[in-house]
Amino acid sequence: MTNPGITAKIAAAADHAVERACPRCGASVLTAWAGRTAAVHVIADSEPIDLAAEIQARLEGRLTWRLITSTLGVRRIVWRDPLTVPHTAHPVVRDHRCPPQPVQEALL
Repeated sequence: MTNPGITAKIAAAADHAVERACPRCGASVLTAWAGRTAAVHVIADSEPIDLAAEIQARLEGRLTWRLITSTLGVRRIVWRDPLTVPHTAHPVVRDHRCPPQPVQEALL
């Protein structure tokens, strides 16, 4: 018999990408702990981007990540190395940035 509390803790500590809504703007995002060494907490847009959008994202100083899906359907976000990994091998996602909001709406 499994303990639901332990199962929830294991799932929370895993590096699986989980789709959620951004708490600030409500957009669909993927969250995960990327990498097992650096353990960077990533919040990325859930929609994959093409090569032109990736180049634009890098020019804007945004980070890009590979979205890897295992044969069991488990998704992981890993660092995107533009020199060694072809763009077509795995979908690429970029870090999430909330759209700008007018100052008046933010203060009210």
